[in-house]
Parts: sequence; C-alpha cells; structure tokens
Amino acid sequence: MSNLPVISDQEFAERAARVRQELATRGIDLLLAFSTESEPAYVRYLSDYWPAFETAGVLIPSEGEPLLLIGPESRTFAAARSRIAEIVALRDFRESSQPAYPGSRLPEWGDLLAPYPARTIAIAGWHLFPHAILEAMKAAAPGVTFVDGDEVMRHLMIRKSPAELACLREAARISELGLAGVLDAIRPGMTEVQIAGLATAAMLSQGAEATGYPVWCCSGPNSCQAISRPTHRKIGTGEVIQLCVGAKVSGYSASIGRPIVLGKAAPPLRAFLQVGLDAQNLAIELLQTGAISGEVACRVHDMIRARGYGDTILYGPAHGCGQMECEYPFLESSSTFVLEAGMTFMVDLFLSRGGTGFRWEDGVILRNGAPEQLSSLRREIIEL
Repeated sequence: MSNLPVISDQEFAERAARVRQELATRGIDLLLAFSTESEPAYVRYLSDYWPAFETAGVLIPSEGEPLLLIGPESRTFAAARSRIAEIVALRDFRESSQPAYPGSRLPEWGDLLAPYPARTIAIAGWHLFPHAILEAMKAAAPGVTFVDGDEVMRHLMIRKSPAELACLREAARISELGLAGVLDAIRPGMTEVQIAGLATAAMLSQGAEATGYPVWCCSGPNSCQAISRPTHRKIGTGEVIQLCVGAKVSGYSASIGRPIVLGKAAPPLRAFLQVGLDAQNLAIELLQTGAISGEVACRVHDMIRARGYGDTILYGPAHGCGQMECEYPFLESSSTFVLEAGMTFMVDLFLSRGGTGFRWEDGVILRNGAPEQLSSLRREIIEL
C-alpha cells in the first residue's frame, strides 16, 4: 500500500499553468473552481484538497499564482493536504449550519478580489455554486461579468495523464477486491447494508483512501433503483442483487457493477441479465478512438431494442470517469464528440423493467485499437 500511485507536485503546477493558458485563450481574467464534499473534483484536481463539511474553491488568475479558498474550520486540514501554498479562509465557505464565528477576522469578497482587476470571472462548478455567494461576489465586483467556467476545466480534464491513469488502474484493482470480498461472504438473510459494509471494508483495508461513492447494494424490489443507498432489507434467493462497488485512490475513482443471484435465476430473468451483459460487451467493443460518441450509443441501444428490451433503457451506455466515478462527458444518443486516446469511461449499462433492474459496469481507457479494460472480474451471469 506504500506504493500507491500519486500525482506529483510538478503535475499540479502544470495544471495551474494550463488553466492560465486556457483563460488567456478564452479572454477570461479569473477562474473560481468550486467544489463540495460530495462533488470534490475541480478543487481536488487543482490542489489535492478535498473539503469535509465545508465547501472550497481554487482561485486562478490569468496571470499569477492560484489560491485555495476554504471554510474557517479547515485551516490545519487544508495546510496538511494542499499542493497550493497560499490558503485563504472565507466565511461563505463555512458548513451549511452557518456558524457566525463572532470576533473572527475573515476577509470579505471585496478584499479577496481587490488585487485582481477582472472584467470577466468564470465559475467552474456553475450548477453547484450557491446563489447567495454569487450575489455576494457580484456586489463586491460591480461591472464584472460572471460566466459558466465548466468548459475550461472539462477541456483540461477529459484526457488523462500517465499518472492519472495509474491512479485509475489502482482504483479499479481495489474495486475488484471489494467485489471479491462480497462474493466470498454473501449469504441469504444478510442485509443490503451488511453487504455494502463487506465491500467497503475490503477496499479500505487494501489501500483505498475512501469509497468513490456511497457503495450500494439494492435487492429484489429495490433493484430497480438506478441510484440508490443500501437498506436493512434482507436479501433472498432467486432475486437480483444489484451491487455497485468503487474505490478512490489519490483522488481517482473507479467502479465495478454486477448483478448477483443467490441460487438459480428464472429463465426470463436470466435472459434479461444476458441482454445487459451483451450490451456492455458491445459498448466496450465499439469504444474505439475516432468513433463518434452518439453513434456508439445508438448502436448499443439499437441492439437492446432489437432484443425486445427498448423500454428498459434509462440513459447512455457510458460516462466519463476520473476525479469522479461519474464525470463529464456522458455517452448518449445525442452526443457529438469524437472519442480520443487518453479518455476514460465507465461502461455503465443499467436496465430496468417491472420492478427489477441491474447494472453491469466496468472502466476502460481509450487508446489506439481496442480499449484497455480496467476491470473484468466475473463479467458473467453470477449465480451463487
């Protein structure tokens, strides 16, 4: 575990330099990359800091060094983690219970923005950014135009460096250990929460810094939930157990998803599971550099429809991964981007019908030729 991959200080400095170059190209004076505890990607990517309870931001001018912006209670935590030297605490990034911190001398937005004669400020994390904070910034910077800055960060993060790929490979390896830990110990009568605990313990004991998302196990009538949390429902035989397991390593998250049946699956259920597995395998086969994303999605969906399961489709067959297990871009029938080497995806097939659902999920790295598969453990109909 001491040999877990990490991102170097040099790579963090190069990221800031690339942001500055992107700002200059786009005519933007200042970028504020915003993150929360549950959506830490932008701040973690730029600083290696991941907020707890509070929120955070990284301020990068088109000329000058970045600042890490934190809440009032995270000074020592941020100093221990941040790759950015200058750290500023702001009241607006405090936890949601909004303590007042009477007597504290925290800078206001006017103080923070004064050194930067900005005409345009971009906010990355635009759809997460609190309206109240945006209004406070506007009041402190009259005449400044505020714009959506997500495209700045997406353009930089969509292709992964060798170090990032190493982190993703390790996250996928540990995720497989989480799945294996469940398959070795799962028994009828266990609760969904207990099963999620098995996976979590296996991953943390093998070096994951955290789970990439709240691990879920949803069984029987709960299996139709595309996004879920485990309950105290006891699992039974003959029903689908949807298990989604993901580890986070040095900020990078992977996932592996499998449907499991204790005992034998009834023939209609087995046929349904096979359609999902065949669709996942087809998506992996089609993820070739130079392909048009929407065309790949349409071919996968056309296959599912041809098998008589068109009504079970909820979303596209793959989504980006990296700092988040589910990261921009989504591979959808309406997508138009071209697949390029260095992009990383979770091939994520979720199908649902009549109160039963399941997910097949594995990560891939695009390269010239067939994609590199990050996980494949028990990519088969699992009957235990």
